[in-house]
Amino acid sequence: MSPASGTRGGVRPEKAIARWLVSTTRHPDIAEQDWADGRPAILRTGILYDAVRMPMELVHAAVWSTVPAVVSGALAEVLDGPVVCHPGHWYYALVPPGTCEVWRSPVAVARGRGGWLGIPRVDRTEPAPVDPYWAVPVERIDRLCLPAAVNELLRVGRERCEHDPGAAHSAAYVAVLEHTEECTACATETSVCAVGAQLRKAERQARG
Repeated sequence: MSPASGTRGGVRPEKAIARWLVSTTRHPDIAEQDWADGRPAILRTGILYDAVRMPMELVHAAVWSTVPAVVSGALAEVLDGPVVCHPGHWYYALVPPGTCEVWRSPVAVARGRGGWLGIPRVDRTEPAPVDPYWAVPVERIDRLCLPAAVNELLRVGRERCEHDPGAAHSAAYVAVLEHTEECTACATETSVCAVGAQLRKAERQARG
């Protein structure tokens, strides 16, 4: 087993995974500098992985939550592979290369060869209001999301939204209430933390 295909002592080999991610570019130094500056690196899809762009409202409806930790846990269990979150817009499931050629979902597109994706630094796993982060981090370079599992997640999310148009808003509203009860910053009317701001934005968007 190669160093980047597993873990040692329960610690994710972050350096090996970072090298794997930037191996798609001819200028890995630029990608690494972007990470060092706190920006996502713009890397090619279709080489190491394709990326399925999943609408946020469908994902939230499928897992019945907008709480970042809950969503991340559900995605890790259901998809069993890495997922990037671009807050306020999309989740990207990294799937095997070549998926784009056979992907036929009516609710999500897959990026393959010729595509690009903003990839956060390997250790950026904390939810952020704007910047991309790993909702499910890369644990092993030989473990990507199963396309069938991604398709089923989207099917469930779409079905729930169609049968209950208010499902996404209900989940978002409950998430705001639960967070406010637990967060001392958001419990007041004069301040809000970064996560609270993200949840409130999601609730406004779901409300339409």
